[in-house]
Amino acid sequence: MIIARLTLAVSLASALPAAAQFPPEVTGRVVDRVTRAPVAGATVEVAGGGPLAHADADGGFRLRGLVPGGRELVVRAFGYRPHRLVVEARNGVVERVTVELDPVPAALAPVTVAGDRRDPTPGVTVIERAEIERSRARDLGELLRDVPGVTITRLGGPGAPARIAIRGSGADEVLVLVDGTTVNSPMTGDADLSTVPLESVRRVRVLRGGQSARYGGRALSGVVVVETVVPGEPELMVGVEAGSYGERSAAFRLSSRAGAGAVGGTVTGEWRTADGDFRYAVPDVRGGGHDVRRNAETWQLALGGTGAVVGGATTVRARADGFAAGRGMPGSIVQPSRSAEQDQRRLSGGVAVATQRGAVVVRTDLDVQRQDAAFRDSAPPLGAAYDESGEVTALRATAEVDAHVGGASVSVGAETQRLWFQSTILAAGAPGAQTVAGVWAGARVHRRLGSWVVELHPAVRADWNTLLDDPALSPHVGASLGTGRLTVRVALGAAYSPPSLADQFFQESVLARPNPRLAPERVRGEVEAGVEWRDVRLGPTVLDGELAAFRADVDGMILWFPDHLFVWQPNNFDVRRHGAEATVGLRVPATSAGLRATLTHVSVTYAGPALAGPVIYRPSTTASVSGSATLFTVRMSATARYMGSRRTVAGSGLNTLAPFWIADLRFARQFRVARWGGEAFVGIENLLDHDAFMLVDYPAPGRSWRVGLRIRPWLPPHQRLQSG
Repeated sequence: MIIARLTLAVSLASALPAAAQFPPEVTGRVVDRVTRAPVAGATVEVAGGGPLAHADADGGFRLRGLVPGGRELVVRAFGYRPHRLVVEARNGVVERVTVELDPVPAALAPVTVAGDRRDPTPGVTVIERAEIERSRARDLGELLRDVPGVTITRLGGPGAPARIAIRGSGADEVLVLVDGTTVNSPMTGDADLSTVPLESVRRVRVLRGGQSARYGGRALSGVVVVETVVPGEPELMVGVEAGSYGERSAAFRLSSRAGAGAVGGTVTGEWRTADGDFRYAVPDVRGGGHDVRRNAETWQLALGGTGAVVGGATTVRARADGFAAGRGMPGSIVQPSRSAEQDQRRLSGGVAVATQRGAVVVRTDLDVQRQDAAFRDSAPPLGAAYDESGEVTALRATAEVDAHVGGASVSVGAETQRLWFQSTILAAGAPGAQTVAGVWAGARVHRRLGSWVVELHPAVRADWNTLLDDPALSPHVGASLGTGRLTVRVALGAAYSPPSLADQFFQESVLARPNPRLAPERVRGEVEAGVEWRDVRLGPTVLDGELAAFRADVDGMILWFPDHLFVWQPNNFDVRRHGAEATVGLRVPATSAGLRATLTHVSVTYAGPALAGPVIYRPSTTASVSGSATLFTVRMSATARYMGSRRTVAGSGLNTLAPFWIADLRFARQFRVARWGGEAFVGIENLLDHDAFMLVDYPAPGRSWRVGLRIRPWLPPHQRLQSG
């Protein structure tokens, strides 16, 4: 009792001097970086939840009631990119800052809001570096599984192939870019998100809906844009992890600057391995009981580097990265393989130059990429042994001009890409090279009507492909009406996705035949409408959210079906798609507590009477609920994900896979020891140990655990955030 009273007395005595001073404040102005005009109505908020302020007619704001220490502020305004800065909040001190916001170039699709994943650019769900680190996701597939409208299909445990679908699409209808370089396989059109590690990623932007008006082919249902780290303040970070199924990993990031910040560089590396074998429940249709998934081991190694030189109005950025992976291919439950293996390698590099002259920015990019893949099985369960490989080299050049004039911005650009193929899986008559080219133009015009802003953003792109007979024209137009807290929008557009080489020209085999007559998949009249609200005060909480509905029928979706002789072949089928997405985020200012929920319903059905019913494996309903809070310096977060039923037989309501829930739980605590700081975390995945089959014959693992540690030399908060 005496010790408790002494502790209480010491705590009260140390708190009295701070209580005698007024809490920290931040005051300043928000201005347009180009015109220097004040940005009225801009919101200034503490990242992660905290006090909120709005800029007045002169751009001025005052943020009161801050908690002492390094605080990251997020400044947002309609028509501008969000800006982040760090201030040192001290009792009795008023910190004064000037915030310069960059106008947003022309954008093409509708706004997505997901908790703190906000951006004023229509059609973008943004995941920043801080959220990437908090998520503890291993790869891009894990990071995106809670984005509304997105479905991730992973064939197994950690490191297994992961495919993305947006709004009921196929994996070849979503374009994935890393610093402008295509991740999608030129052979199959799919992007394996397990091959995109996250240690070098600075920001991920997810654009839902047809994006061909800007990005061309493969952007029929959406685009994932990955931006890697840029040279920042001096930093050294080292991280290690361990977990179930023999999982182990290590990562590092080293960043430095020289010449008063005019020259900088960053190097990142990541290594991960797992045994991969796990126990699973065999479905009743396969005999029931339990078995062990074997031959699922995996390893990955990724290295990357970026360098930047800033000279006056010109910035030159060079990058190079490499990825290599090997994994077993256990096959399906009914045809397991103990000897099948897969190797993948990807090397890429490029140079980007950006020059600004007043309100005009000119960007040019040149990059080269090499993708290699090999598949082999010395003793397959059926058929003869095989050893197949494929190699693709791609050279791409892009030029773009952005101009801002008054209340409008205009963007025009051109892109060309040359690809060379060499593969044992392609038939003798398959092409050895391909050229793809496109030109685009877009604009954004906005006008103020009192406290409301009206925006119109038309865009159009034309694409040519040497393997297609006709050029593709992809128009898009969107309009929105909004204030700083409420936005209503509508959009109409078209998009397309070309057939893959693998579908057109693979070597014919027993009961499988290619189809060189395949036509591109097309969305000719996508319609979308939505409403978004942000920073709505509900007592002590702040509410953000979005509701969107769309219709995007696909003419000629490429699907595989057997003919009357049971010979499988890809063909074009018309498919009807429509649905809705809802996102709601609730946070408590001045705390780390928050709750976020998403709900997606997508109907994907065949148009032809012979194929009536839902398209196989496309879930109609998905949902997620996540929450986080800090208690006694420990940050706790939990996520529950729902996957609705999936049909497994075309043209039949039988053999439907049952829906399931998966719940994850994570704990993290930051620490500082002498000159070192870092974070330790513990995670439990599939907490309730539910059996899960996203696809029939491909089970997911049960309950598993992970632990990890990240350390870095301790730096002031503003340096840590800038370098991340």
